[in-house]
Amino acid sequence: MSEVNIKENKSRRSKRILALVFSGIYVVIVLPVIGILVSLYIDSLFNFPELILFPINIIIGIIILVNGFFWAVWSNLELYKRGKGSPVPLKGTHTTVLVRRGPYKYTRNPMIFGYILMWVGLGFLYNSIFLLLGFTLIITTLLIIIVKLWEEKNLEKRFSSSYIEYKGKVSFLIPLPSKKNVK
Repeated sequence: MSEVNIKENKSRRSKRILALVFSGIYVVIVLPVIGILVSLYIDSLFNFPELILFPINIIIGIIILVNGFFWAVWSNLELYKRGKGSPVPLKGTHTTVLVRRGPYKYTRNPMIFGYILMWVGLGFLYNSIFLLLGFTLIITTLLIIIVKLWEEKNLEKRFSSSYIEYKGKVSFLIPLPSKKNVK
């Protein structure tokens, strides 16, 4: 491998790691803090009741939150390792290999699935009706629109028939066994 290729690979790896770290901070810390604060304010503004009695809400919230975090981390690791990219579609960070293993065997969007579970878990954890229903619905709708209008078209351009075949066999969001064996 030439010295130029080695430098390019190191630069790409650094960009991918930075993209994962900064997007992770934004998605796992910044947005949830904003969502929690806004939701608790709206709950109190409209005098919404608590969802479930304490400590049941904590138990349910933690179980759902941990499951969501598992799906999100697992999918990011697979995307980094097998896809040679990151979830951030910037130059030098996008995936170069179509990932069809791990969580991508069950859903084309395991990160979104995990992220939605995390919001649901936070809703229970904070006993917030608006966080559970309102904020989760807003985040889910925005993510689905982005994926449907931009990401799927981009993946079809980059991976052509491979992605179209994969798309026909694997669920969009809810993890299900694939329709046919995906390789």
